[in-house]
Amino acid sequence: MSFDDHLDSEQLATLAKVLKDYCTEAGIPEGHPAWEHFGRRLMSLFQSGIHHLDELTSKMNTGYEDWLGEIGATGPFIPPKLSSEDV
Repeated sequence: MSFDDHLDSEQLATLAKVLKDYCTEAGIPEGHPAWEHFGRRLMSLFQSGIHHLDELTSKMNTGYEDWLGEIGATGPFIPPKLSSEDV
């Protein structure tokens, strides 16, 4: 995948799948503020040059605690363990 200020339909579909899979694994329901937060996080990672799907998914857990305060979450959301690098 490449990035030149615009996502093509294949890139957009891939990122949407990564986001959906991540949020589903974490138990975050669609429409929850965390879903949007992780969407922004995923775009930021992609725009920073991280394009490999495994690396994108792994890096999604970075800064996990930040969004809890951002949305005032008190739920028992735990980031999924997606790889040995996330431990």
